[in-house]
Amino acid sequence: MFKIPFRNVIKNWKKSLLVILGSMIATMLVVGALSLNDSVNNWFANKIKNNFGNIDIVAKDKSDTFFFPKTLNITKISKYLDKLKEKEKIKDYTFVNLISTRIQFDEKFIDVFAIGYDKNFFNFSKKIVNGVIISKDLAETLNVKKGDKINLITLNGKKVVEINEIGAEEFNFRGETGMTNGSIFLPKDLMLNLKIYTYKEPNTVFISLKSPIKNHLKISAEISKLTNLRTTPTKYNLRYSPLNKVIGYLFLGFSGFALLSSFLFVSNFFGVLAEDRKKVFGTLRALGFSKYKIGGLLFLEGAIYIIFSSLIGATLGILFGKYLLSLVNKAPEILSSNTMIPEKITFFITTKTILLGISVSIVVPLLLLIFRSISFSKLPPVVLLSNTEILPKKKYLYFLLFVGLLTILNFNRFYFLIFLILTLPIFIKKNYILVISGISAILLTLLQIGTGGNLDYLIRSIIFLIASIYLVFSILDILKSILKKFHSITSILSISYIEKQKLRNYVVFLVYAIITLVIILTAIIPTSIFKYINQKLNTGILGHNFIIIENPLKSFLSFSNYDEEFKSMFKNISKIQLVNARKNGKHLVVILASENICKSLKIKGKDIPKLKLKDGLGNKNILKNGTNTILLTGILPGISARFNETFNVVDTYDPKELLVPLDAIFVYDKKISGALTGYAGIIKEKFAEKAKKIVYEKFDSPLYITEELNKIFSGIKYFVNIAIQLFYFGFISGFSGLTILSLKNVHERRRIIGALKAIGVNKKIIFKSFLTETFLIVTIAIITAIFTNIFITLDIFKMISSEIPNFKITIPWGQISLVLLGVYLITTIFTIYPANLAQKIKASEAIRVFD
Repeated sequence: MFKIPFRNVIKNWKKSLLVILGSMIATMLVVGALSLNDSVNNWFANKIKNNFGNIDIVAKDKSDTFFFPKTLNITKISKYLDKLKEKEKIKDYTFVNLISTRIQFDEKFIDVFAIGYDKNFFNFSKKIVNGVIISKDLAETLNVKKGDKINLITLNGKKVVEINEIGAEEFNFRGETGMTNGSIFLPKDLMLNLKIYTYKEPNTVFISLKSPIKNHLKISAEISKLTNLRTTPTKYNLRYSPLNKVIGYLFLGFSGFALLSSFLFVSNFFGVLAEDRKKVFGTLRALGFSKYKIGGLLFLEGAIYIIFSSLIGATLGILFGKYLLSLVNKAPEILSSNTMIPEKITFFITTKTILLGISVSIVVPLLLLIFRSISFSKLPPVVLLSNTEILPKKKYLYFLLFVGLLTILNFNRFYFLIFLILTLPIFIKKNYILVISGISAILLTLLQIGTGGNLDYLIRSIIFLIASIYLVFSILDILKSILKKFHSITSILSISYIEKQKLRNYVVFLVYAIITLVIILTAIIPTSIFKYINQKLNTGILGHNFIIIENPLKSFLSFSNYDEEFKSMFKNISKIQLVNARKNGKHLVVILASENICKSLKIKGKDIPKLKLKDGLGNKNILKNGTNTILLTGILPGISARFNETFNVVDTYDPKELLVPLDAIFVYDKKISGALTGYAGIIKEKFAEKAKKIVYEKFDSPLYITEELNKIFSGIKYFVNIAIQLFYFGFISGFSGLTILSLKNVHERRRIIGALKAIGVNKKIIFKSFLTETFLIVTIAIITAIFTNIFITLDIFKMISSEIPNFKITIPWGQISLVLLGVYLITTIFTIYPANLAQKIKASEAIRVFD
């Protein structure tokens, strides 16, 4: 029972390597993706250990904001917390001054938390330190050492401070989420003197609990209810964060089709394996082996392949996980702002993940193998010893078809009707039925393009793919007839074999078709969107590409100022206020600007005539030309004004044409309390970096729209490229399957090849026929992918153009050509070996008959 399967695997070691290559993909992808969950989990565990110490809960007033701290009533809150302390729910607590600030070190501007401490904090942390303390993670990132000096950006300008200590645990605090750059701790008196914090009373309370982390959320909610504070259970949120699992599962989702192609390959291989062994097993049955032993032999041989591929896949999965993590770590560098430090996650994987990955990835192959083994064991010796091809029983196909149709019916009756039409060729096997079914499905589906949600687009894509397959396969007979006229032996042989073994070739064809389709789509759609966006990048907000948002606290205290030298870096710069507004119950985002904004204001690419006071432009969906009464409110809580103002809209625009969402812009000369103030301008490109540095030094926030949008689009391109890379792994299964099928064909056609050589057919024609057959399978797949892509692109185009006016499809011919050439090149490499074997077959041996 064990000798025969192991002998077959070892004897056919070349084929075994191909099988392992094609089937290990599933294990590699699952283990690699799940290792990301382990890495994130370990990363969070290290944050819990290194960045909080005794800080289990951070509590603030519900009105506390990023720039405006809201002081706490220490006496009242202490009374509540002491009660919980008596109940032994709280171990300790301490009040601190906490506010966002900025530091400068070696020309780098970094946003951090400034925290004012006193002796109570020492009692809370059980640590005694002195002077200015920088958190350990931040110090290591910036290479700051004890005794180094850094610049603090304050409301009164730069202040130089010397680092006295490098802080750990509580003094290595990285915000409530553990994800900020870090903190700088100062004695409360020094903090007040430097005007980093402008209130006498603290605004934050750190709380230490006695309970295990799993209970922190419940206690946090109790504290919030008792004290009416906004509480954050820091360690609990990290330990039980959904992000612990999301990243790995996200990549597993991206790998979905590569996994599917691997499983399709396994299914196809087990069919080939069953056909390969049927004569040997038929002989064994005739000699007295039971059907259970025959089924067992097939199962054991298949299981050996599965086990070996899983072990190799798991090993490679560890390396693949490291590669995926490097991709994850690179993303923050692309997307982060200048004042944020991208953080790296270190690779970590558990034995549990490796075993789970192996288990998950072999479930489907084992089920397929069991099904094949049972079906195979039921075949009588006379069938096994015949040349009849072993095909899956139709009752299983009909069952799957029934379940699929039932699912579609529950979703949408219109799509159910189309799928019914697509089932006709399964029962009526005529070429004209293929054509009628395919064309009817496409025409009906075109009536619905651009409508519905994500599931609708997916179902329509499946319909277009199946219909395209029908239409492409329907021309095989016509193609064969045309080639006969040219007397092309290689082409006629190739098409004949493809027609004869449709089911066997179908899996490889499907893998090639879908992956090629996805690659073409991910080349066309993003390229079209990015080209459209690049045309509008410099327009920013109605012609302005550089925005400055002033620190609200500075603005509130009237510290803001930019000199003429700074303003000379711009082609034009205008003072603005960003406010919330309402019109007929609808929320609006509005900019109020000084009169000189008219110099650069553009709409639909055209300059706007000079605007008078209270004149402006508006969202055509909310505002109409002429007089409009709008309720204006500030953005900042607690200090925002609220009043009605009448404005004159001189022209309207479609907000979809703007890259930055904005509902109106008006000329206005009054300062509104609680508005975000700043400037909008057109920067001279060579001064962009210098202007940003000046803004950072003034503790304000620059937004170079062209640069920021480029970051976003670079990020999208990056993730699209990652998704494509994961799709490419499906090709490995496709290429392996193609080679195995070619080897199988060489073995099956030995007598035919020998006969052809005996009548004088040149060995080069034999070689070319195998290459031609493979190329035809790939070409049919590519034609199907291109044909399907036309309809799917039309569907997506209709959806995008409804949201983005003047959007056009751009086809990157060069990129697509390179992809297709690459597919043909790799196909050639994988097919040369079996084709070479075929041409070396000797006629005398191949057609010899033994008495």
